[in-house]
Amino acid sequence: MFRSLLAIVLVASLATLSHGQQFPSEFWHAGKVVLVSGDTLQGEVKYDLENDIVRIQTATRLFAYSSRKLFFFEIFDVTVDNYRQFYVLDYNVRPGYKAPYIFEVVFEGKLTLLARESIVQQTSQYNSYYWSGGTYNRQALNYDFYFLDGKGNITFYNKKKKELIDMFGRKGPQVRQFIKKNNLKTDKKRDLARIMAYYNAILDS
Repeated sequence: MFRSLLAIVLVASLATLSHGQQFPSEFWHAGKVVLVSGDTLQGEVKYDLENDIVRIQTATRLFAYSSRKLFFFEIFDVTVDNYRQFYVLDYNVRPGYKAPYIFEVVFEGKLTLLARESIVQQTSQYNSYYWSGGTYNRQALNYDFYFLDGKGNITFYNKKKKELIDMFGRKGPQVRQFIKKNNLKTDKKRDLARIMAYYNAILDS
């Protein structure tokens, strides 16, 4: 009986992990949208980076815009209690073909850190004292990162530390020490922002 009760509790907990979490793209956020035409709209904004679409509910009506009509939008994200800014930039999808993609500006400098988020399915393991463990699927927030240089080139970052250090050239050893000293992860959004802030700060030193 006790083991059966624990099993029910465990299944309910895993179901909550799989379906109970909400992500920033699922909320309406106070913000503004600037179109390539120059028009600016204020209201509640909801974004979909996987399809490069932004919706805005103004005081009078609901609008939806694809990335081809967008220049910029800004939101106050209630999930992180902070402002976030997004720009539409031409990205080299394949050789000889560029398309307008929505990128979040995580850190802006001589070398700028950009991000695109998506919701992915992850398989996780659980273990129990009373019965053998197993796996369950859950949704998780994923970020892909990109670097924008002063010439407008956008480079995809594969989240490998060596590639990151190599990109910093002669400043690489200093950045490596900074990462090690502060125990930073080179595939995490917040830590990457700190790394980019440090790199841009030492560029002229």
